[in-house]
Amino acid sequence: MLRRKPTAITLTTEDVAIYEDARAREAVLREQQAQAQAQAQAHAQRQNQNLRDPSDELRPLPGDRAKQQQGVVEERDFGYVA
Repeated sequence: MLRRKPTAITLTTEDVAIYEDARAREAVLREQQAQAQAQAQAHAQRQNQNLRDPSDELRPLPGDRAKQQQGVVEERDFGYVA
């Protein structure tokens, strides 16, 4: 059986710097894509907020509902008193 010397891998500081630069570029690219996607979603939400449902004008506001219910109770009380 023949024996070989073990394979030795040598990394230089330049190799490490190239690797780190590539990872940094990828991270910046991912961040830019995430920001662009967030801006697109925010823009879509603003567009949806500008659209109005025609039936919204017919619905009472939450505070108005309580007032209306109180008014109905008062009217009934006055009806029985008179």
